Amino acid sequence: MTTIRVRIGDHWYTVEVGDLSQSPVQVTVDGETFEVDVEAQAGPAPPRRGRPAGGLSVPDAPSGSAASPAGVPVDDDILRSPMPGRVMSVMVRPGDPVSAGDEVCVVEAMKMEQSILAHRDGVVKTVFVQPLDSVNANDPLVELE
Repeated sequence: MTTIRVRIGDHWYTVEVGDLSQSPVQVTVDGETFEVDVEAQAGPAPPRRGRPAGGLSVPDAPSGSAASPAGVPVDDDILRSPMPGRVMSVMVRPGDPVSAGDEVCVVEAMKMEQSILAHRDGVVKTVFVQPLDSVNANDPLVELE
């Protein structure tokens, strides 16, 4: 099961989503379980309202390493929190393949959400956080193989 936080209007809900490769999918919303049919989406997901088009992966790296557009060193394997805040959702788990640009989690600070995107193709090796965890700037979130 994958656990995510979703906001509908002014309310946040914890949602657990089962295996999306099968239908119906078991979905648990704040403790109440539903079976839902999921239709495959043709093409990329629509942009998310209220979030910047691009996310940041801001890891620590030894000096002399490549830097992100924000000037922060980029580590090739670990995605880190760009700011102190709270993890609102985690979209991946160990073993999941990701492509550059895939959203792996969302960090919120002062009601501003930041999508954390994979900066390269890879496979998720470790997920260091779960929804509602507090994080500091540069804390590791996800490690890629």
